[in-house]
Amino acid sequence: MNMLIRFFIMYGLLQQQLKRQSVSPQLSKDTLNTPVVRHYRVLPHDMGFRDHLPNYRYLCFIEINVTQWLIACCHKKGIKTLDWVIAMQEMVYLKEIKFLDKMTLSSELAGWDNKYVYFENRFFVKSQLMAVGMTKFVLKDNRGNKCTPDILDMMDEQLTAVINSWNKHQVAVKSKEDN
Repeated sequence: MNMLIRFFIMYGLLQQQLKRQSVSPQLSKDTLNTPVVRHYRVLPHDMGFRDHLPNYRYLCFIEINVTQWLIACCHKKGIKTLDWVIAMQEMVYLKEIKFLDKMTLSSELAGWDNKYVYFENRFFVKSQLMAVGMTKFVLKDNRGNKCTPDILDMMDEQLTAVINSWNKHQVAVKSKEDN
């Protein structure tokens, strides 16, 4: 419930901000690559039973940031709605995030190929890196049809070494034979 409230607050504020901006026929590299940085306070309903932020809450915060990025890109492009579906996520937890910590999440476009969009997500508390996550997702239109990233002017492939190794690992996991 808390994440829904945070989502609707973010959505309302973003709509107000977007009303002041103009529609552009093509998205610039700056628009695509500008990180979404949001600050959150870890509240009681965010906590797990082991006195720290549980794994699934990290993913909820990532969803809010990526949705904010997508809404902003769609508005600048003049597209009514695009949705996204996670194809794969991976998190590396470095330190625990505790109750009442003020957390900063920075989500940034890491790359894309002809089917997927990749985001890198970094969680900080007091400028100390606490966790890093990668998110791979597919874009969908309002009818549920898959869209290629070129709908947001992401032409050609832009893949990093990290994305390539991550995709190789995913292929290896999917093709693992039973021993």
